[in-house]
Amino acid sequence: MWIWVVLLLVVVAVVVWLARARRAGATEVTAEQIEESDLRLTHEARVAVGGAIVRGKKVLAIKLYRDSTGADLATSRAAVDKWYKGIHG
Repeated sequence: MWIWVVLLLVVVAVVVWLARARRAGATEVTAEQIEESDLRLTHEARVAVGGAIVRGKKVLAIKLYRDSTGADLATSRAAVDKWYKGIHG
């Protein structure tokens, strides 16, 4: 009976590990992707995104960035996180 418990724990551990690895791989964004999206920002969009970041409204900043550039969610989040770290340290 205990062998089934051990086998079940191993299967659960493998499934959890695979799910985490898959999720981590899907959100990796390169610096080139961010720079390419940044080039699509107008001056007005930069001001709006920067203002949202300064006010601490990261979700709004991501939405504004995404709407202005057409970038996907992962790229928009990575770009806003980069700006946020530059402003807030």
